Amino acid sequence: MKKILQILFRILKKIFKFKKEYIVLQCHSLKLYCDNSKYLYEYLNKKGYQNCYWNTSSNKISNYLKKKNYKYINIKENFIKYFFITFKTKLVFDTGTKYFDPLGLISTDKEIVKICLYHGFGPKSVPYSGKNYKIKIEEIKNHQSFDYINFSSQFLKKKFIKNFKLKKENCINFGFPRIDYLKSKTKDNNFKYLTGIKDKNPNIILYTPTWRPYYIDFPLNNMSGMNYYKFEKFLKDRNLYFFYSQHPMQNFKNRPKNFSRIIFIDHLKHPFYDPSSFMKNVKILVNDYSATSTEFSILKKPQLYFMPDFKKYNKYNGFLENYKNNLIGFEIKNYKSFIFYIENCIKIKKFYLKKFDKKILNYQKKYYEKPNINSCELLEKFIRKF
Repeated sequence: MKKILQILFRILKKIFKFKKEYIVLQCHSLKLYCDNSKYLYEYLNKKGYQNCYWNTSSNKISNYLKKKNYKYINIKENFIKYFFITFKTKLVFDTGTKYFDPLGLISTDKEIVKICLYHGFGPKSVPYSGKNYKIKIEEIKNHQSFDYINFSSQFLKKKFIKNFKLKKENCINFGFPRIDYLKSKTKDNNFKYLTGIKDKNPNIILYTPTWRPYYIDFPLNNMSGMNYYKFEKFLKDRNLYFFYSQHPMQNFKNRPKNFSRIIFIDHLKHPFYDPSSFMKNVKILVNDYSATSTEFSILKKPQLYFMPDFKKYNKYNGFLENYKNNLIGFEIKNYKSFIFYIENCIKIKKFYLKKFDKKILNYQKKYYEKPNINSCELLEKFIRKF
């Protein structure tokens, strides 16, 4: 059936010769509304662009966009409209490494410009090698399938050109639209809906463990001295909240459940959850190897790192440079040090920056350059060329 439709639609494209004038944007999952493409999409709509469409498979997102009078496509709602927009598409944007490509109609059309906005950059940005060589080859091919890949610094651009065998002319350096939002004074409207917290200024800790190329238990389970009931009491006594997420490509085993202060953010239940907007309400970020460190560094708020599987992760050669030498936060060794750093980062304003202020500046020179703060404006100028 798929092959028949491919042949039929390609014939229709040749017969009718549709004028290519539409921009289609999506993020790494069609069930979510977040990340760089979301912020660029909303920016273009506010600028008066009438030819932007968000691609989704979620009814919740469709209804939300209807209320905002934003254009979208959803194959479940309108099959004909979906393919009509596909025929007239000129540019596609994605934050992952696979773009909008129904029935191969986009990838086989050289007139259509495919742009990867990317989803995050940090020292963990190399195609994984290790035992599974197929993963590395697939990652390289996916990157090379785009006409343009967007970066946030010249340092990263040079590294990716070498590691992913990219052409210089296919690499742009305009930064992230979500950082524009992070730097703005706009408040996160979904915060109360997502958390249910009524406090005006709650003390929130966000934990963002990243994807591993292997199965792993929930990382905090490996923290020496960790007891979730004890941790729950600690959080209550100090009026703290501990929210955590998981990478969409990984389902951690044995996550803590049924706690009032240790709260899992389920992306699929909350399709509008966006880490960048949520960060505006966060006091401390707990991380391991995730690129969330880079954007949180823009806010200059305290960061902690817990890496129980560092030796194993390091064997996959997924770092651009020595990871531990480039940490822009305190490394947690056990539950005692975890509690110590949380308390001091909350109580003492200069406790974190006293040690990491200069290191953050050096880190940002490599991973997020200052000129890229106006990312949406730079990308709009780039779009006008097409």
